[in-house]
Amino acid sequence: MKHILQIALLLAPLAALPETQLPLPMVPASNAVVYAPQPHFRWMREADVKIDEVHQIQIARDDKFADLACDDRLEVVSRFVPVQALAAGKYWWRVRRGVGAWSGAVPFAVRTPEHVFTVRAGSGAAAVARVLQEAATNCPAQVNFEPGAYKLAPPAGKSLATLSKVHDLVVDGHGARLVLAGTFLSLTDCQRVTLRNFTVTADRPGHTLVRVVKKDPAGGRLLVTPEPGYGAEVPRFFCMKDSGGSFLGCMDAEHHGRYIPGAGISARNAVIAPAPDEPGAFAISPVKPATLELCPVGAVAVVTAYHWQWVQMNRSEECTFSGVTVTDLPGAFCGGANNSAKSYLACKVQRRSPKEYFGGHSACGSGRIGEWVEGCEFECLPDDGPAEQSFRQSIKGAEGLDAVLLGGNLANSPVRAGDRVALVNAKGGRGAAATALAVTQAAQAVRVQLDRPLPGLCAAIGHDAARGWQGVYLYCDAQSNEDFVYRHNRHVGGRGHGVKFNGTRALIADNYFENINGNAVLPGYTSEVSGHGAREVVVSSNTIIRCGWTPIEVRSTSVLGGNIIIRGNRISETRDAAIDIRGCTGVIISGNEFRSSTAPAKGAWVIGTDAADIRCEANRYPAETPEFKLNMKSK
Repeated sequence: MKHILQIALLLAPLAALPETQLPLPMVPASNAVVYAPQPHFRWMREADVKIDEVHQIQIARDDKFADLACDDRLEVVSRFVPVQALAAGKYWWRVRRGVGAWSGAVPFAVRTPEHVFTVRAGSGAAAVARVLQEAATNCPAQVNFEPGAYKLAPPAGKSLATLSKVHDLVVDGHGARLVLAGTFLSLTDCQRVTLRNFTVTADRPGHTLVRVVKKDPAGGRLLVTPEPGYGAEVPRFFCMKDSGGSFLGCMDAEHHGRYIPGAGISARNAVIAPAPDEPGAFAISPVKPATLELCPVGAVAVVTAYHWQWVQMNRSEECTFSGVTVTDLPGAFCGGANNSAKSYLACKVQRRSPKEYFGGHSACGSGRIGEWVEGCEFECLPDDGPAEQSFRQSIKGAEGLDAVLLGGNLANSPVRAGDRVALVNAKGGRGAAATALAVTQAAQAVRVQLDRPLPGLCAAIGHDAARGWQGVYLYCDAQSNEDFVYRHNRHVGGRGHGVKFNGTRALIADNYFENINGNAVLPGYTSEVSGHGAREVVVSSNTIIRCGWTPIEVRSTSVLGGNIIIRGNRISETRDAAIDIRGCTGVIISGNEFRSSTAPAKGAWVIGTDAADIRCEANRYPAETPEFKLNMKSK
């Protein structure tokens, strides 16, 4: 209630102004007290703002803004998270659009929690869990780890500590090293939890290395032996039991951290066993002849299985990881779903040594407000980098002419009244947009009333509702991962993609990508869970070297994506093209530099497929290859 009143008081002086005139500070509200060292700032967007217009935010230690703690500029988004922690004290913040008038100055205070708890050096799992639980019942609170190493084994199949409905909790490792045998912490329905200044490793590595010693095309077998320094328990890694995924991938000897395209085998499709004719070797089979051909004898290969993550988080808001380094974990930095405004600040997924081929996994995010990822380093990932997913909702049936029934319950539904949603037909990927007018609980389902009649929506996506709803899904498009920021990060080496985004409004800027098998930047993508496109995205000033068949790809299977700016990127060593636009409307490609030792295989630097309103302006590239080619494949 206090914060609602503060916001109301803040709005009152500006209530008479036109809604397009000034950005309006919202959080922190006037005279708010925050306990997070890196507070989250939000302001109300002007109604007529364009995605390439800049907003400037200042945070000062005085109301005249002479002593600035932070001065930053952002496109697209209407939020900010500082990478550098704010010391305890009083501050003022303000925001403006371009060089226009500043908003009113908003005072707030950063405060260290009064309740402070200490984890003593050498504490075991039970002692650490007790301190975390005690702090959680006394929030706002801070937990300080004494420097040192902590070897922690959570109970089998459980997290070391499970916290629910906790708010304003800071857990500071002060450089502590956690050696884990399972998930450290589970958070559910929490707000403003900060974990910072830790180094995290696994008690058992998340991968092993082998060398390809023989290929048997007739028997469909690949023979491998463990590399020196790695154990003989290769089958433990190449196994789907109790695993979210397991695979072998051959490494590119020339470009460290890059996998050989196509030279990978999933444990879903093959098994491993000791090779009877090769002592000390293991045989993987069946392997397709085309895959065997791509696996060079003598190549080093990574074998990994996806297991537990460091932190599990669900339905939590404004939670922050800061200054955390993870190495060789068998799972994600942070797992879970429906988390809004999570941030990773100056974090690392790092190899054990420069000669290593495996750093660890990144994380997938999903929520109404997107993640903020800044100043991070990702090395040798065996999968994708940070990925923003819009989880799809299964349609169980229809009610009347304008409502669909979704699985689940109202408390866990990501759809709310007023949201923009999309119905997408998995067969062909066609989609149609609508607005949710009301979202209510029905018997064993969630009822979503739409502003468009179902017969028209079904016709638009090519679906016959008389045959049921299998294969038709509902996505929440807005709010969904809104105001996602990924900037000033470095990602070298990876089997999947660099950064993936589904949702509305994203800034992907000033990053460095190298030796990644997939796209470096992929706004809009589709998988079994993910989404169907992206809107209002700026991809700016990134350096991309040797990444994917097309280093930047913008994809919308439903043809609902668009309003994208791709500007000032430096892209070198392409395969098919530098930029690929699929199923989107309204894409500006300007001021980019394209260079490659081989010409783009698709015959142009920029490829458009089933796309409209594509503008290429002032790009620099070798003239012997055309700048742009458009293909129209839809009927």
